[in-house]
Amino acid sequence: MREATRTALTPVHVALSQRGRRPRRLLPRTFQRRLAEAGTTWRDEVDAARRDRAERPLRDSDLPVQSIAARLGYTDARTLRRAFSRWNGQSPDVFRRTPGA
Repeated sequence: MREATRTALTPVHVALSQRGRRPRRLLPRTFQRRLAEAGTTWRDEVDAARRDRAERPLRDSDLPVQSIAARLGYTDARTLRRAFSRWNGQSPDVFRRTPGA
C-alpha cells in the first residue's frame, strides 16, 4: 500500500479524494480503512513520500532548497525546512553537509 501511495503521489495532488491518487476501484473511505489497517494515514503517507523525495535532491544535487520545496508542492522553503526538521531532526542545509547523508 505504501509503495502504491508513493508512486501515485504528485506534488500538487495530495488530497485523498483526487482521482488516480489511490488504487483503482477503491473508494476514498475504503482506502482510508485500508490505510488504518496498515497502521498509517493518508497524511503520514504523503509526509513519507515527501521526505523520500526531498532527501534525494538534497543529497545528490545543488538545487536550492526553494526549488526542491516547489517541486514537492510546498508554498515556500520555510515550510519544507520545518517539515524536514520534524522528519530528520536537522535542517536540509545540515543534512546536505552531512557526509553519507
